[in-house]
Amino acid sequence: MPSLHGTPVCGELRQRENRHGLHTASVTSIRASQRRLLHRFPDISPGDDVLCVIPAKAYVEKPGTLVTLNVTVRFKHAQPCPYSDWKITTENPVNVEVVNETKTELKDAYTAFKQYTVKVLGNGSIDVVFHYGTGCPYGTEERVTVKFYIGTPTGTVLNQSAPSPEEVLNTTSVNVTGVIKTVDTALRAVVVENYTIEIRGRWTGPNGESLAWRDMLALLKPGKSVTILASEEDGSLKADVIVIDGKTYRKG
Repeated sequence: MPSLHGTPVCGELRQRENRHGLHTASVTSIRASQRRLLHRFPDISPGDDVLCVIPAKAYVEKPGTLVTLNVTVRFKHAQPCPYSDWKITTENPVNVEVVNETKTELKDAYTAFKQYTVKVLGNGSIDVVFHYGTGCPYGTEERVTVKFYIGTPTGTVLNQSAPSPEEVLNTTSVNVTGVIKTVDTALRAVVVENYTIEIRGRWTGPNGESLAWRDMLALLKPGKSVTILASEEDGSLKADVIVIDGKTYRKG
C-alpha cells in the first residue's frame, strides 16, 4: 500500500516563474488509515491557470504497486474559452508506467479533472503537464513532477486525513506582489498591499539551504519589493512561497 510523503508546502512543488510570479501548484495528500503523510501545497495563484496533482510524492512497499494520481486544473477564465485546445498529459516517465487514464472532465466552467493510474517499477518520477491552448497569452504549460520511491519515508509520519482536490482548490489563497509596508516580529508577519501575511515554520532557500522563520523575517525589510504566495489557514494568511530579489524561498 503506498505511503505518500513530502516536505511541507513546497518541497515537491516545481513552480515556473513568469511575469505573474509563481503559478504551478502540487499537493501531497495521504489518508491516515493508510499511514500516509499529508502536506498541503499552495493551490491558487491568481493570474494563471493552476495545476493541482495529488499526490506529489509517494513511497510504495514494493515494485509493481499501483498509485492513483488525481489531477485538477483551475482555470482563470470560464470554459469554453477562445484557446480551447488545452490538454493534460504525462511526460518523462522514469521507472513509472501509466496503466490507465480517464477522459478529462469539466467539473464546472472553471475546473477540469483527470485521473491517472500508474505502476511504480522502482525509484522514479513522472511529469504531469497542463498545456495551455494555442495562442493563450497566460502561458504555455504548467508542470508538476511526481516522485516515487520504494521503501518507507524517513522521519516522523504525520497521521492526518487527506483533503479532496475540491477542498484543496477551494482553499483561499492569494498571490501578492508589492512593497513591504511593515514587518511585525511579534506577530511574525509582514504587510504587503494591505495583506497581513504570517511567516511560520522552516523554509528552503534557492540553494537548498534551510532557514527558520526568523531568518525569513530578517530578509523581509520595509520598502523591499516582494512576491508572496499565501494560503488561508485558521483564519489568517500564511506564506507558502516568497520571491525576493529574484530568489525563491519555499516553506518546508
